[in-house]
Amino acid sequence: MQVKRIVVWEAFDAADPMTKAAADLYEKTLAPDERIPWIWIEKSVESRTKTKPGGWTKHLLLAAPDGRTDDPAALAGYVYGALVPNFGGYLCYIGVADWARRMGIGTRLFDQFFRQMAVDAGETGEPLPFVIWESHRPPPDAPAAEWELWAARTKLFDRAGGLWVDGVDFLSPNFAADDDEAASPVPLQLFVKPVGEPAGAFDADRLKQVVAGLHHEVYRNGPGDALYDLTLPPDCQPRLRPAKVAGLAKPQVV
Repeated sequence: MQVKRIVVWEAFDAADPMTKAAADLYEKTLAPDERIPWIWIEKSVESRTKTKPGGWTKHLLLAAPDGRTDDPAALAGYVYGALVPNFGGYLCYIGVADWARRMGIGTRLFDQFFRQMAVDAGETGEPLPFVIWESHRPPPDAPAAEWELWAARTKLFDRAGGLWVDGVDFLSPNFAADDDEAASPVPLQLFVKPVGEPAGAFDADRLKQVVAGLHHEVYRNGPGDALYDLTLPPDCQPRLRPAKVAGLAKPQVV
């Protein structure tokens, strides 16, 4: 498919048809247990023009061919995340439409998000040591197609400059569970793009600090909370490896 130049812009209107199209793509590209309610993202879009320094600076960025930025059918992808004070950049979700795959849309969205985080950090006078994001690796017995998709995703992360935090299964809440339902946590793999700190600075202790910060700042967990303690057991020794390595082989079914 031939398309015009892809443009990326920020959503400021939750009622805009393009924002609504992003909601549809969000539900198509993420499993229910991995995603927060879309209304939370809508609220951040609605409050975006009122954002002041001191809290999370959230952004929903959209991508579409030039000249079709008002056509919901032309939405090529989205990325959502925030600058988290005293922590770093946090890329929450990214998705690309099926018709737009293999067109560099994902890399473009990553790059634009990284630029936005640098701007936000500059405006607030904060350092930007890194940008971090999570992704769900398929279970060992998942169909081959899921593992092929995972391999393609980790190659995208690699092109974007991400490094895999090997040695950590980050346990996050299951957002698809009812309030009174005891659902298993969702194990996620973490990826870090060093920005203000060199990759060599992220030794095991620094990585454990980053993982602990993610639990505390995003999920409000700390030592003594089950998800935190299971994510960072005493013998945990994380290390950075190329992102694509995370997708080379699946664990053996036990």
